[in-house]
Amino acid sequence: VVFASQQAKFKSVASIPIQRFQDAWEDAKRGLEFAIDFLRANADIEDESLLSSPFLMVPIAVASRLKSNQFSRQEANDLLYWLLVANAKGRYSRGSSETLLNEDLAVLFRGEPIERLIDTLALQFGRLHIEPADLVGRTHRSGLFSLAYLALRSAGAKDWHSGLGISLAHQGRLHYIQFHHIFPKSLLKKDYEKAEINEIANLAFIGGDTNRRISNKEPADYFPNIVEKRGDDVLNSQAIPADPSLHHLSSFRAF
Repeated sequence: VVFASQQAKFKSVASIPIQRFQDAWEDAKRGLEFAIDFLRANADIEDESLLSSPFLMVPIAVASRLKSNQFSRQEANDLLYWLLVANAKGRYSRGSSETLLNEDLAVLFRGEPIERLIDTLALQFGRLHIEPADLVGRTHRSGLFSLAYLALRSAGAKDWHSGLGISLAHQGRLHYIQFHHIFPKSLLKKDYEKAEINEIANLAFIGGDTNRRISNKEPADYFPNIVEKRGDDVLNSQAIPADPSLHHLSSFRAF
């Protein structure tokens, strides 16, 4: 529908000739192939579960066809920045997603620069950069959770036992990446609210086998063994403070 009518709503579908739909379908397939490759190769997004909305693929697909898959370095960087911020902020996951998508499509089909997509984000959200306070109270359901995963993966985060770099593409259930509560839920639930227990700051990305080995131990019990085997960087790469005094249950909030 987008490629046949240059907008995302279905109101005009009945008046569009079938031949235009058939041509648009071929364009859509080529555009989505590029979008999937861009997500994987440029944004390191290996899986659609990291997207706050599948609609995020549509402007990338459209841009690829309008530009005949030829982007300058700045255009590719602008498209990547737009994708990461739109995903983290939830561009298409609040309000009328079709209306917002149409705003972005209009920018592209009018032939405006890709950086104008960033301007539409600024109109919706104001400040686009991420500050520490933005993470307070945010859980794995937030778009910031995906951004945290991508940032830690880029920083070289590895599983604490196997040493495998974190990836959603690993084979076998032992290595499939899970998010792990650094301070176990079972040890915190008596004294802390659910939202605080599940904050991004209390989550790490490790393999399923490692997660099961740790079980419900507090960090003060299991971190020393991990650090001894793999060094301090194993914590640093997952943005975990290395100070042992912060690894006890009594220090959860300070942690």
